[in-house]
Amino acid sequence: MKTYNIGIIGYGGFGQFLHNSWKNLDKVRVTAVADEIPERNPGGKIKFYDRWQDLIEDKNLDIISIVTPPNSHSQIACAAMEAGKHILVEKPIATSIEEGRKILAVREKMGRVGTVNFMLRFNPLVGILGRLTADGIFGELRHANVENYAQDEGLPPEHWFWDHELAGGILIEHAVHFIDLVHSLTEQEFKRVYGLKHNRNPRQEDQVLAAVEYDGGLIATHYHAFSRPGFFENTSVRLVYDLAQIDIEGWIPLTGRISVLVSSDSKKKVMELPNFKIEQLVGVDQVGDDSRPEGWGSALQSVGKLDRRKVRSGGVEYEVEQMLVGWFDVGRPKQEVYADCVRGMMSDMVKKIENPDHKLRVTLEDGLSSLEIACLATDVSRQK
Repeated sequence: MKTYNIGIIGYGGFGQFLHNSWKNLDKVRVTAVADEIPERNPGGKIKFYDRWQDLIEDKNLDIISIVTPPNSHSQIACAAMEAGKHILVEKPIATSIEEGRKILAVREKMGRVGTVNFMLRFNPLVGILGRLTADGIFGELRHANVENYAQDEGLPPEHWFWDHELAGGILIEHAVHFIDLVHSLTEQEFKRVYGLKHNRNPRQEDQVLAAVEYDGGLIATHYHAFSRPGFFENTSVRLVYDLAQIDIEGWIPLTGRISVLVSSDSKKKVMELPNFKIEQLVGVDQVGDDSRPEGWGSALQSVGKLDRRKVRSGGVEYEVEQMLVGWFDVGRPKQEVYADCVRGMMSDMVKKIENPDHKLRVTLEDGLSSLEIACLATDVSRQK
């Protein structure tokens, strides 16, 4: 069995987390790291380079993990593939659409395997929601709303995160994770993008919003703020379907609540959500409808009594039997789930290297699609 040697470029906190997470995988091992800060040398049998250019020329390496500030991703990714290496790029894939496309072009030229760290696709909650969505259990997805409130106490004004040239802005550096989360639930293509932003000062753009219209009627909104105390740090995602409303919590989602209209068959599928606990289960005939106040006239009175088991949403008719409300959760600590996600991401990449017919769960095209939305929304928001 071949063991694939990994070189990590950028050995800060996240680079070290990746190293520790991959230690338990059978088919890979980290054998080299590169960083400009000598004190980050892990020592032992790990080779240390102070220049990434030297690391990618290491003939013993198979995979390069790129964990550097975003504006360097494209240059390093292209150079690594041209040196014969496979690449795992930290999000965003690049800071401009042009640079993102360049990575795809080099991938095609060199025939290398490339993926992007959209590790949320490997989260067990995201995975099962994607499967249930694809199976039509919830009907059509109509709206996705992401709200992310993050602290900035660890991001002083001089941090590279605030530098537009290095990071691109919050939508590009951070929101692409959640843009891709929405993409994991739909095959619709975006057609229009809008953006808003707020500047605390000329350097710190601390609140941003992107609104995305897709060609099948889905509308997604993404609000991200890096401006609040850590006590209020929170990420929530609301998914609105024809037959369901699902709220998941955490930037790595661990818990959620669902209200859904079900048939006997679809109820079984919904209850496959992990650690599912029923809060309410009643027949649709017993569910109240507060959409009109008492005494409101109805245009349907002339056609007789409405069949509550046939509901219409978005112009589509569905047959349902019950309203199910419940809670679900992964039942494991965030750190464990996070580590499992990055292990799953690396294992998926190795499968692709060994079997060209394997379909990557995250492709470079996925990275480019989310980047395009983030860049377009950022451009609109900065227009004067």
